[in-house]
Amino acid sequence: MLSPKHPVTSFIFFLCTGICFGSAPHGQERCSAEVKLLLSPKETEPARSALNFTKEVAGFVYFFDTDSLDLLANGVILRLRRGLDSDFTIKLRPPKGKKFSTTAGGHEDFKCEKDFTGDGAQLSYSIGRKYTSEQLPETGEDIARLLSEGQKKLLREAHVSVDWSRVKRVAEIKSTTWGTRAQAQIRKLTLEAWEWPNGNLLEISTRTRPDDGPSTYAELQELANTNGLSLSPIQGFKTSIVLKSVALAKAK
Repeated sequence: MLSPKHPVTSFIFFLCTGICFGSAPHGQERCSAEVKLLLSPKETEPARSALNFTKEVAGFVYFFDTDSLDLLANGVILRLRRGLDSDFTIKLRPPKGKKFSTTAGGHEDFKCEKDFTGDGAQLSYSIGRKYTSEQLPETGEDIARLLSEGQKKLLREAHVSVDWSRVKRVAEIKSTTWGTRAQAQIRKLTLEAWEWPNGNLLEISTRTRPDDGPSTYAELQELANTNGLSLSPIQGFKTSIVLKSVALAKAK
């Protein structure tokens, strides 16, 4: 167990705040918040050692879109994860300046989240479901058949017209995640490494109250600097970075 004066301990105690998951319509829901900071991928082992990350979990993440990333451009993310907990999720991140209202909050595993990255804060809405099949979907038609009623409703309310014949699996990512040990009154940190054929990235994240997002992001930066961990020159959402990287590589 870390001593009370350990820099990681004092930082984690700073993050000891409650969070609420909402399931009411947009405008009434109380969203949880997650703060995300990208480190240089070369810092994987130094970060694990300095910040006492353990509990390694490996898996794969797959994304589905068109070759020109039409879904991503409209804030729609189709993601399938396989590993310890396999799931299929539709996530909506409305483009900045675009208003969005949803009544999908009463459906299934609905989540509203406020994400804080180097690009600022952005709301996201998602509905996930378990994925138990051994076979991976390949086409848009395969994905369309997976949609639950709640996921269909979320897509409808996003007012995004999907041509499923153009949708396909566009990215396969090897994911490795580590967490800090859970202790009473201590906020957990998560470290996640993504690798794909033409790139890799490393993210450190934590959950906090929405109002504390900016200050917590600053604390994550301070934590990295204190432990000599280099930041990635690119900050933002992992999904957008990966999909744009894959699309650019295919275009060459």
